[in-house]
Amino acid sequence: MGITFSPTDDLKQWRSDVGLTADLLCDADRSVAMAYGAAESADQERATRISVLVGTDGKIVKTYEVSEAEAHPGAALADIP
Repeated sequence: MGITFSPTDDLKQWRSDVGLTADLLCDADRSVAMAYGAAESADQERATRISVLVGTDGKIVKTYEVSEAEAHPGAALADIP
């Protein structure tokens, strides 16, 4: 799933436009981004693009800084136990 600061209506439209099947969530108050290190404050305009691999036990397996969105899924999939 993806989490972003964008309003839900924008997320729905973008998801439809690009044919994305993943769930997208709105983090309007930036609390999730701050908890995972993607934002330092609630007034940060944009989140740092990161990805977090969470294990079935709910614990963080690995955090990735994502610089190339197209190449990232392969790297993350390779780390799934």
